[in-house]
Amino acid sequence: MAVPWSMTLWMARMIWLALGGWVVSCLNVADEIASSLRTGDMGNFLVD
Repeated sequence: MAVPWSMTLWMARMIWLALGGWVVSCLNVADEIASSLRTGDMGNFLVD
């Protein structure tokens, strides 16, 4: 059973948008953590 090209391209686009959103979210969180560490709002992480 073949899948039409339009459906394949639609699925690829949805996956691309989801992954792009995930990357942007991770970068935003990393930026917030870095800003907090620079300004002293948050101390170093100590992991035992």
